[in-house]
Amino acid sequence: MKKTLLVSAALATAFIAAPVVAQTQSGGIDSSRPNTRAARREADKKKNAGSNQAQTYPNAERKAPKQAGADAMQKDLARLFSLQEKNDSEDEIIALADQIIGDQKSNAFDKSSAAYLAGGAWQSKSDDGYAKAIEYLEKAVQFNGLHNNSHYQAMLMLAQLHNVEGNHDKALTWIDRFLSETKSEDSKALAIKNQILLGAGKPEQAIGFLEEQAKKNPDDKKLQMNLASAYQSAGQEAKAREAMDRMRKAGLFTESQDYDIAWRMFANSEGGQKQALELIEEGLSKGILEPGYDVYIYQAQTAYADGQTDKAIEAWSKGAPMGKDGQGFLNLSQALVDKERWAEAKTAAQSALDKGVKKPGVAWQVIGLAEAGLGNKSAATAAYREAAKHAETKKWADAMLGNSGK
Repeated sequence: MKKTLLVSAALATAFIAAPVVAQTQSGGIDSSRPNTRAARREADKKKNAGSNQAQTYPNAERKAPKQAGADAMQKDLARLFSLQEKNDSEDEIIALADQIIGDQKSNAFDKSSAAYLAGGAWQSKSDDGYAKAIEYLEKAVQFNGLHNNSHYQAMLMLAQLHNVEGNHDKALTWIDRFLSETKSEDSKALAIKNQILLGAGKPEQAIGFLEEQAKKNPDDKKLQMNLASAYQSAGQEAKAREAMDRMRKAGLFTESQDYDIAWRMFANSEGGQKQALELIEEGLSKGILEPGYDVYIYQAQTAYADGQTDKAIEAWSKGAPMGKDGQGFLNLSQALVDKERWAEAKTAAQSALDKGVKKPGVAWQVIGLAEAGLGNKSAATAAYREAAKHAETKKWADAMLGNSGK
C-alpha cells in the first residue's frame, strides 16, 4: 500500500499507520507458546502494547480505550494490518475494512482501526477528491476505539482533507476540536489552522489567532515566521518587517533559510530594500546565509541603483558564475564599462555570450566599446558589425559604423 497522505504545501506529511493491536485470549493458556514465566511476560507486554504507547498528546482529557480487538476478529484484523505492507492493496484493505466494520462481533477498536486504514487506502487511491477518505476517517473517530495518538491524528487529517476539498467551515470545526481536546500547541497543528483561515478568506482571524499563539510561544520560530507571512499576505508590510526583526534580534535566525526568507520579504516590501541588504550582509558575515546567485545579484542590483558601482561590480563578480545564463556577466560588463575597466568588461561580455543571453547585441555593444577603449579600432568595428545583427542594438551599431566611416 502507498502510505501517503496529501497535505497542504509547506506542512509536514502525516502517514497512515496501523494502530497497535493487542491480540488477547478470552481465557486459558495459549497452546502455541511455551508455558513459561518469560513467555507469559512477553504475552502481557504485547497485550498492553497499544495502551502503553507514548502519549503524543499528554494534555488530552480523553482516556484511551483498551487497545484490544474482539477475540473473534483477531484473524481478520491481523490480515488487515498485514495488507499495509503489500503494494497496490488499497482495494483489498477497503473491502476487508468494510467487512470488519459491518461484523456484529467486532468491537470499537476493530471498527475504528478498520475505518482508519480504509481512510488511508481511499486517500492513496483517489484521483478525484477525498470524500471517501473523509467518510472513513470520520467513522474512525466516531467509533471511538483508537489510541489517543491515532484518534487525534485522524482529526488532524480530517481538517487538512476538508481544507483541500474547499470545505473550510468543516476544516475549522475539526482543527478547533483537535486543539480543544488535545490542548496542544503543536506548531504543525497551529500552521494548519492558520492555512485554513487564510483559505477561508479570513486573514484577520488568521492574524489574530497567530498573534495570540506567538505571544505564548515567542521562541517558536515556525510560528513567528507564519505570523510574519500572514501580515505580508494581508498587506501589513510594516508589521511583517517588525515580526522578522524581532526574530532576528531574539537570535532565532539560525539557518540559511531564515535569513533567505527574511531578506526576500524585506526586498519585496516598500521601503525594505536597505534592511534586506543588511540582513544579507549579516547572514553572510555570520556564515549562516548560504551564498547564492540570488543573494549576490540582489546585492549588485541594489548597489548599482544606489550609485555604488564598485560594490555592485564586486557582487556581480561573485554571482555571475553561479547563474544559469549569462545575464549576470552582462550586467557586470556594463558596470565595468561605467568604470572604464575595458579589459575586464570585454572578458565579462564574452562570458555572457558563452553562457547565453536574451539580448546578445548588448554584449557585442560592450565588446565594441571595450575594444575602442583599449585602442583596438578594427576589433571595435568588428564588434559593432556583430551588434548590428541584433534588433536591440542595430540602430546604435549602424550609427557607430557610420561615425567610423565603415
